[in-house]
Amino acid sequence: MKKKLLVCVSIILVLLFVPSINAFAQQYPDTVRIGLYYGTDAVPSVQVSADKGMEIGFVNNGKFTLLMEQGNSQPLVIRKDGHFIRTESAVLEYSPTEGIPYAGQVIGPWHLKIGGTYSDYGAAREVAEVIDKTGVMAYVAYENGWQVWAGFYPDKKSAENDIPNIKAKIGSKEISVLSESSKRLVIYDSSFNVKLVYGGENGYLQVRPKKENSPYLLKVNGKKYRNYIEIRRYSDSDLTVINILNVEEYLYGVVPAEIEIDAPMEAIKAQAVAARTYTYRNLKRYEKWGFDLTDTVSSQVYNGYDAERPVTNKAVDETRGKKMLYNGSLAHVYYFASSGGMTANVKEVWGSEIPYLVSVPDPYESETSRNYIWEKTLTAEEIKKILFISGVEIGDIVSVSAEEYSPSGRVTELRITGTKGSVTYYAQDTRMIFSLNSQKYTIQSAGNIVVKAADGSLKTIALDGRIVVSGSGTSALSSNSAYVSVMGSGNNTRKVNMSSDAYTFSGRGWGHGVGMSQEGAKGFARQGYTYDQILKHYFQGITVE
Repeated sequence: MKKKLLVCVSIILVLLFVPSINAFAQQYPDTVRIGLYYGTDAVPSVQVSADKGMEIGFVNNGKFTLLMEQGNSQPLVIRKDGHFIRTESAVLEYSPTEGIPYAGQVIGPWHLKIGGTYSDYGAAREVAEVIDKTGVMAYVAYENGWQVWAGFYPDKKSAENDIPNIKAKIGSKEISVLSESSKRLVIYDSSFNVKLVYGGENGYLQVRPKKENSPYLLKVNGKKYRNYIEIRRYSDSDLTVINILNVEEYLYGVVPAEIEIDAPMEAIKAQAVAARTYTYRNLKRYEKWGFDLTDTVSSQVYNGYDAERPVTNKAVDETRGKKMLYNGSLAHVYYFASSGGMTANVKEVWGSEIPYLVSVPDPYESETSRNYIWEKTLTAEEIKKILFISGVEIGDIVSVSAEEYSPSGRVTELRITGTKGSVTYYAQDTRMIFSLNSQKYTIQSAGNIVVKAADGSLKTIALDGRIVVSGSGTSALSSNSAYVSVMGSGNNTRKVNMSSDAYTFSGRGWGHGVGMSQEGAKGFARQGYTYDQILKHYFQGITVE
């Protein structure tokens, strides 16, 4: 009886355990989609190649359908079907409403369909080759079936006018006009031999290296990427190009772009775990464009296969799957270059409150690291122009002062006074308005003084407009005053020039200051800390699992 009972218990435990494994797998997918070109950075065309050939097809509901193959390393160009001019050296896009700006062959998005549909690419290709021999440029198209098309006409009239000429050459085949479409893609070689026009009605075009390629790479506009790409057309942009690859291989191209390869290994591992956690936390962030993350600082810098280095690949491999969790959920992860000695509480920068993103000491940053100490000087006229561009007009600049500092020494309230009023900026805007390296700064100028509060924090005070008490009573200081005497500790006095034309921002650190300092992580690693200890310092209360 005892043996039977143990067996039953074992079965129950297995049944309970299996679903949790499946749930875990669904929570953390193997692949990630990275936007290489999109939105305002979309491109009208892209060149692709692979050392041992490519497969081009479309994907619909997760199923890949092969359309054609390129059997060698010769590149192919994929461009949107639009208005172009082909010159001796390039194919250049133009706007038909603005006229033709270049001399060359005019290429347009109107076509002629010759005959009906065919069984496959080969059958359509045979018909196109027969028509080619008559002097009519024909090519294969896939738009709800295999077809043969001719011509790239700039408008409907041009296409209709060419029908009699084509019929005179090829005979009595049925010919119909196809209007322009915002979904079509044209695939051709370096000699503008059209290989295929894809109509875009059946799914999204994908380009994959043939399996013979090892490593499994594509070259996209001269840059190598692992795995394959997807190309989409949206009505409000050019080509959206997406690299689809394994998450760990994606990190191979991220980590060396975010931290130097000569950094201590434990710091690189900390960066790898931070980047992995950020990736999973931000999946589908750009879902409207069909991808998860960008390849820029808007997400994480990703430079593809060319950026990979053995030491950073090793850091990714040795932390494989490791992520930061807080109370069982993926942590919000932020990192930056240098804190200047103390990281920021997230509330100081973005106004939100997250329990593990608090200010912590950063004792091991090197003061010789890049931009640990920095300085930027702006004239009153430059400040006036910056404000004007941002939509703020307060006249000539009279003073710029840091009104409040956070406990970590960051400016959380910045007041700028002019002859026609004043404006105040808060939190991260105190840095962004003047494109400063960090929020951790003081301001030196005539008419300003830096004072130390009882708690040891610094504060920059603009004297202009301040109420003072003198032997003749109370009055407001003005920039028209030449000098004012200020009394400090020990009854020491000094004269402050009230008239200024320049403001020097003297700061420490580089970046927003929230989360992990990369320079600080290097310092911790040099002191013997492990990657998980480093992460737990910067992200208070998290676990690495």
